[in-house]
Amino acid sequence: MAKITSIIGVLLGAWATTTATSIPTRSPAAAALSSLGVSLPAGDVLIGNAGYTCSLLNHIFSKNETFTVTSPYYDVLIDEAWSQNCRLNASCVVTPDSAQEVSRLLQILSILETKFAIHSGGHNTNPGFSSIGRNGVLIALEKLSTISISANRKTVTVGPGNKWRSVYKFLQPYNVTVLGGREAVVGVGGYILGGGLSTFYNTYGLAIDSVTRFQVVLPNGNIVNATQTENADLYKGLKGGLNNFGIVTEYDLITNTGINIYYEINTYTISNTPAVLAAYAKYLLDLDINSNVEIQVNPTYTLVFYGYLGHVSTPATFGPFSGIPVASTIYPPTNGSLSELLLTIGSAGLTSEGVSYSSTFTFKATGPKFLQDTHLAYLEAAASLPSGAALSYVPQGIIPNLVTRGKSQNGGNLLGLEATPQLWMNIFVQFPATPNQSEVAGTVDSLLANLTSSAKSEDVFLPYIFVNDAGPNQKPLQSFGESNIKYIDAVSKKYDPQRIMQKLQNQAYFVSKEL
Repeated sequence: MAKITSIIGVLLGAWATTTATSIPTRSPAAAALSSLGVSLPAGDVLIGNAGYTCSLLNHIFSKNETFTVTSPYYDVLIDEAWSQNCRLNASCVVTPDSAQEVSRLLQILSILETKFAIHSGGHNTNPGFSSIGRNGVLIALEKLSTISISANRKTVTVGPGNKWRSVYKFLQPYNVTVLGGREAVVGVGGYILGGGLSTFYNTYGLAIDSVTRFQVVLPNGNIVNATQTENADLYKGLKGGLNNFGIVTEYDLITNTGINIYYEINTYTISNTPAVLAAYAKYLLDLDINSNVEIQVNPTYTLVFYGYLGHVSTPATFGPFSGIPVASTIYPPTNGSLSELLLTIGSAGLTSEGVSYSSTFTFKATGPKFLQDTHLAYLEAAASLPSGAALSYVPQGIIPNLVTRGKSQNGGNLLGLEATPQLWMNIFVQFPATPNQSEVAGTVDSLLANLTSSAKSEDVFLPYIFVNDAGPNQKPLQSFGESNIKYIDAVSKKYDPQRIMQKLQNQAYFVSKEL
């Protein structure tokens, strides 16, 4: 570490957790900061030193925007992370309240070469993806909470700091909704960029395909719009390219009027779960696109949601499930609104206590056999976990309509999906912090590897990795196909030629590492 000679350098030395380079105040970095109107303290400018950067940020931004460990709001912001192992103690947390402040912040971090992480709703379960330790700055987007609707009610502008609960509540009086999180507590930003499965995803497609405009702050500080006609390559890149280009500060989303629905929620015993999965396989191969069935298999019960667009009697499409004994009825057949469903039960059963770990893979839906085989493998893995660790198995059925909508709507996306019935299998575990985390994660990873191998041997494997459910060691960008990941890389290099998002961002699915 370079010698720290100034008074402020001595005070900040305790903060430093990474090697910092002292450079003269009249250096290019100091000149660049001065050009931004940053008033520098006496002494050296420290490069790559999060403590020094946070000290500057505390002066540059108002005190209600930059928080350190001494602030009563610091722990509140850190604890927003869904999974306990993602609650890392950043050197400071900065809460910009406009795209202009994000621009200023990104430029300062770039000049000072300070590591950072971006936090929207904090639902990502991968440590370091939306969190960072003492070696960096956490950019919390919670104040970017714009919600406004167009005069014709066809689009709504949403800031990434919102959780879906706020968006749904805002839209209720307008009698419209958007493709948003099935859990109202999920944040807007990561959900959309990761693809986004809504309650009726097979009807309307992915949330990412409903975006007509991204407002993006590029690492050089420029604030740009990305649409089909303005920065069109960046717009296309964002339809799968995640946060490899900059920080998205606004989304324009298409609204829809499909708010009147039928729904019911039942549970089934574990002994009847194979029958539920067989019925699900049959349902997927002859699915009515106005319907949706979602299944979550837990160690002691299986939960099934049935939904249909419109106010109707029990739809015939749910017939394959009709003969299976119901263990309990959580919600009887109901004609209500989608907003009511999402706001009242969209967070049922979810918890932010303990540690979460998630992984996913995709396979063709050809019948019940492979689906039931994966269930047996899941049960074995669940039984091997330490006490308190609850492993869940969530088969998310996708039909060609979702894929074709994604290829045709708003210029298409870069996900490389195959138009065939398929399942995006999510396997996730929640457990107290006391068990060995690597042991629990290893069990999930081993199960995933075994299931992937079986899918390949039975010729039902598909390469796509659904980002919203992906684990820290998976490579979803690779799964989009060679031409798509190369396109993402080219766009990244054009809009971020210094590779700031690749080099300074703490953890992410970096295109530079997946190529």
